[in-house]
Parts: sequence; C-alpha cells; structure tokens
Amino acid sequence: MAGVTIRDIAKRAGVSIATVSRVINDNYYVSPDIKERVLQAIEELHYYPNSVARSLKNDATNTIGFLVSDISNNYFTTMAKAVEDVIHKEGYNLIVCSTEDKKERELEYLKLLISKKIDGLILNTTGENDGFIASLSEHMPLVLVNRKVYSDKFKGDFIDSDNIQGAYNLVSYLLSLGHRKIGVINGMLTVSTGKERFKGFVKAMSEVGIEVNGDYPYRYDGDFTLESGYQGATKIMSASDKPSAIVIMNNVMTMGALKYFRSNGIDVPNDISIAAYGNIDNIELMYVQPTIVTLNAWVIGNKAGEMILERIKNKAVSNREVIYVPQLIEGNSVKKIESNQMYSLSC
Repeated sequence: MAGVTIRDIAKRAGVSIATVSRVINDNYYVSPDIKERVLQAIEELHYYPNSVARSLKNDATNTIGFLVSDISNNYFTTMAKAVEDVIHKEGYNLIVCSTEDKKERELEYLKLLISKKIDGLILNTTGENDGFIASLSEHMPLVLVNRKVYSDKFKGDFIDSDNIQGAYNLVSYLLSLGHRKIGVINGMLTVSTGKERFKGFVKAMSEVGIEVNGDYPYRYDGDFTLESGYQGATKIMSASDKPSAIVIMNNVMTMGALKYFRSNGIDVPNDISIAAYGNIDNIELMYVQPTIVTLNAWVIGNKAGEMILERIKNKAVSNREVIYVPQLIEGNSVKKIESNQMYSLSC
C-alpha cells in the first residue's frame, strides 16, 4: 500500500500514534498483546518490508555492534576482524563504530545501535556513560573489552589483559637493568586501563623506595592518542635532570613519543630507553623496536565473539570475566645502566 503512515497503522491496530512509535523504536514498554496488534497492522499494510517487520516481531536482526574508542588503531581493527570471523560462521554481521573517546559520541552511537535493533554489543567504552550502559545491559547482551563499567547493575562479560601486572613487568624490567629515573606517559586515568597500568607503574617503583605522586617530575597524563605521546615525551624530556627511561602506556602514544625523539635527534636507547604497553604494527621493520608487553587483539576479539554469541543464545548467563596474562617481549630500545652509573631518584 503506497503512502502508508503510522497514523494508518494506529487506526488499523486501534491504538495511538505514540504507541505505534514506541513499538517501531522499541524505546518504551508496550504490552505484548498491543505490540502484536501493531506488528500485525504493519505487516498487513506493508508499512515495512517484510524482512524488517519480521525482525521487529522476532526481536532479531542477526547483527552485532562493535563500538570502540579508536578504530584507526590497528589493535581494534584486528580485534574487529577476529570478532567478525567468529560471528559470521553463525550467520551474524558486524556494525563497527568509533567514539574517538568522546562521551557524547559514544552515547549517540549507543542510541543508534539500539535503534538498529542489534542482537548484542561488544564495547570498548569511554568510561563516561556507565549508568546508561549498565541500564542497557539489563536488556541487551553485552561484552566489554579492555575497559570496565563501574556499576553494580552491569550485566555482561569483561575481557582484558592484566594491566597492573603488565605495567609492573615493564617497570621491573627497567629497574633490573639499573634504571631509577623512569618517566611514565599515562593514558586516561578515568578508564580502567589507564588506572590499572598506572597502578602497576606505581607498585613497581614503590618496591625500590621511589614514591610516585602528584609531584613526580617524570609523569605525563595523556589520553592514549598519538599527540599525547608526543606531548608527553616533550614534557618529560624538558626536565633539567632528565630520566634515563620512559614507560609509555599504549601503542599509539609510543608512536607519538618516537616521533618526538626522531624530530629532536634523541637516540633510543643511548639517550633514552623506552618500554611500551601493547603491540606495535610491523615492529620487526622498525629501526627502534620497543620492548613491549603484548596485548593480543586477535585472541581478545575471538573470545569476545564467542562470548557475545553465548550471551545472545542464553541471556541468563552470569557475569563472566576473562583476564589474559601479558607477555614481555624484549626489543632494542632499552640500555642497561652499569653498576657504577646507578642512581636513585631524589625529589
């Protein structure tokens, strides 16, 4: 029927226009019998293509959302491919969105994905919409990757590496080679990855009697971007009493720091040693190959795909958590401090 409107649907179903809108958008509760009448009217009047009407009626679209902070980071691109490989075998498609770590953009995409009636969501959150996400998780299968939602009401799964241990291992490695003046370029401390990696740094430094607080001279709190890696290196290396090493808390910031070192003729590791959290693309082709602790995006993506499918099939599954142990891989970016050159930090 040409020119059918929701007014026609409302008249056929014997309900208000507002009720029809609620059924179509699925944004307010409508009793099952009224919802059935509206869906029947939609099918009879061909207001939607039959396939869309069926998806409304069956509450299934065979699509899964994947919302991440930065899809330009190959870590998330790899993860998306791993998720897609798993879910495609079960007849599901993937919708990928990137928030650029912006609260408003994340909320906008969450509402968009809800309107698309996705069957489940894999989320790397900004950490600023926890209440909304917790509420959403009560109705939608949800798996978190790398970043937690701090709410007792959250229902779903969480997958990550052990951030505290990974950062601790990086710093301990530097300490074992004689470094004491160690800088740190943090990611956002408002998200779990940022908090936990910094905690691992503080823990390792405290074990050799070095307190890391707000006055620590070799600290920069960034936001996991290339620019903050560059700015962090700029700030830390401007100290009159320069550090001998810097720990950088993600792969993208590491590239920003390396850009700064290259632009300013700073030799790694002879002028500064660096160690980084997370895999770096094509590291074997780089002249400077940073010592890293690994984050295996493929493994995490595969697991996220498996868990979201399990949760779609059984929404009563209890909350689950999978934490992988990161591995330290030595590169050529760290220089040993000889015993006669060792020193302690004083500040």
